[in-house]
Amino acid sequence: MAYTGGNLQSQLAYRLGETAAPSDSTTLTIRYDWLTKAYFKAARNRNWWWLEGAHTSNTNTGSTTGYAEPTDLKEFIELKISEVFYDQIPYNDNRIYKNSLGVVSLPSLRRSFKFYRFNARYYLIPADGNDAAVHYIKYWKRVSVIDESADTILMPDEYSEMIVAYAEARYWMSITQHAKASVPFQEFDEILREMEAEQDRRGAGSSGFAILDPEDAY
Repeated sequence: MAYTGGNLQSQLAYRLGETAAPSDSTTLTIRYDWLTKAYFKAARNRNWWWLEGAHTSNTNTGSTTGYAEPTDLKEFIELKISEVFYDQIPYNDNRIYKNSLGVVSLPSLRRSFKFYRFNARYYLIPADGNDAAVHYIKYWKRVSVIDESADTILMPDEYSEMIVAYAEARYWMSITQHAKASVPFQEFDEILREMEAEQDRRGAGSSGFAILDPEDAY
């Protein structure tokens, strides 16, 4: 995970038979857009192990207003506050657990603490008034645009060739050489499958690991 946007630009140039990345800003911008589309396409496929993130923050006063999520958060893996784990519930279910509509009363039956998400913030049930407590968050990240300012990309270097291959295919598509685009598109798919195999081997991600009931084991 050391390749930068500039490294990928150079690799794309070499694949196209050029000696260096173009100096023309318009061409660079177009190629960064192709690289970004490939990066987004791969990241959308599943919650990869390289998208795992961790974040800590203190509670703030007036916790009924919720807490800001990490800016790159896509999906919670775990929320823990003062050694207490919080279970995520759908936004609409918060009415039940808070009993704001009198649907059902659960305080004596609550088996764990809850939280729900709304508008890039998360809300605790019950509201936490301890401003000194630390929120420990594990989560899946969203990837960012690849451009000249990108220090590194999150994808491991060994799989980053798929990004360049996809960008090469987009280059050929842009000059109506569709036949030449087929091979780099295939290369993207092949490397994606290799990365999926590594994901399954690691047992990581919500799409890559299924918890089995002990009764299902033979």
